Amino acid sequence: MTEHIKELYFDEPIPYKELLIYPVTMKDYLEFHLAVSCLLIDKNSIPDVNIISMSYLRFLYYQSLENNEPYIYMIKVLLCLVLHIDINEEINFYVDDKNKAFFKVRGVEYNADDFDNITKIIFEQNCITPIDETIQKEVRDALEKAEEYKQRQNKQKMCSLEEQMICVLISTSLKMDDIYNLTIRKFEKILQRVDAKLHYEIYLNASMSGFVKFKDEGAIQHWMNDLSKDDKYSDVKVDMDTMRNKIESVNK
Repeated sequence: MTEHIKELYFDEPIPYKELLIYPVTMKDYLEFHLAVSCLLIDKNSIPDVNIISMSYLRFLYYQSLENNEPYIYMIKVLLCLVLHIDINEEINFYVDDKNKAFFKVRGVEYNADDFDNITKIIFEQNCITPIDETIQKEVRDALEKAEEYKQRQNKQKMCSLEEQMICVLISTSLKMDDIYNLTIRKFEKILQRVDAKLHYEIYLNASMSGFVKFKDEGAIQHWMNDLSKDDKYSDVKVDMDTMRNKIESVNK
């Protein structure tokens, strides 16, 4: 959590220089996630020293011009969503004679550092997890595969966005129009709490029935406990550590 606690809690826009950056609502979920994907490219894993040395904004500009990628258009769509401006308003991207990338919104110039700061705000407002560059790409890929394997073994698959909205609909007093107007951040947090409350009630009732005993008394986590994770791969890492310990005990 950053210095923008009030704005995040109450879905207020976050000011950045001359801009007001708004959280995205559920009715724009699909368009937002398509556009924001251009900010989740692992630039520094590309084996090209020139690309690695570029700012992220310069990289997107380069890829758009040299490789005909739609990244500049995607950034425009994203900025229109979070700044509440029309797609036809003038947003310019350019590189100066020192090969530094800039963009202008309503005549005000912003540099690559500004772009990175705005990106961080967008991620935080809309529950987007940035790439963890402290973990090597090969390790991240292995952890992703481990997570997919775990879900397959547990026969788990996240339902579609439509089904997630229906889950919130039948679990709360919200109407569908209310859900459409929720920010993505609030929707995901509500969905997370609905799931936590359901599991808490199931485990608690099972425990109180006397027919079920949990080896770990801490298994029944109250649904109002902190659900945040410092590491998105923490569950997989725990499972991998458990498996490693079992293998070591067998080999002793």
